[in-house]
Amino acid sequence: MATRSASTFCLLVYALIATCCVGCGDRGGPERVAVSGTVTYNGTPIPEGTIRFVPGPTSSVPLSGASIKEGAYNADQNGGVPVGTHKIEIEAFRKVQPSGQRATGGLHSNEEFRQQYLPDRFNKRSELEIIIEAGSANIVQDFELND
Repeated sequence: MATRSASTFCLLVYALIATCCVGCGDRGGPERVAVSGTVTYNGTPIPEGTIRFVPGPTSSVPLSGASIKEGAYNADQNGGVPVGTHKIEIEAFRKVQPSGQRATGGLHSNEEFRQQYLPDRFNKRSELEIIIEAGSANIVQDFELND
């Protein structure tokens, strides 16, 4: 009898493992589209920054984003940006000397800090928007930001 309960237990364990593995492949989720392009500020490519695709308040899709390097971005992680309407938030960073520290000497003289320098209307209070349509091919969207 002990052998039969051990076999039953093994079958239950195998069934549990098989059930868990079913979800290990394609997780489904929202349709996504890769979005890439360039970002300039006053005609100059942003050397370093971030771009975020923030879904609308009634949407259940996740936020997406990408790094900006030398003015270029490519939001293709996890398949890209989910289908729907998204607010665009763009930040640009530059290296700055921390206030109150001298350029040479001192304990933290080699420490670098980054400062976000774009106006709030391109990030915190952004009105930039993109609509990702279902069935779209990869999208190229450039952003020319100006004062």
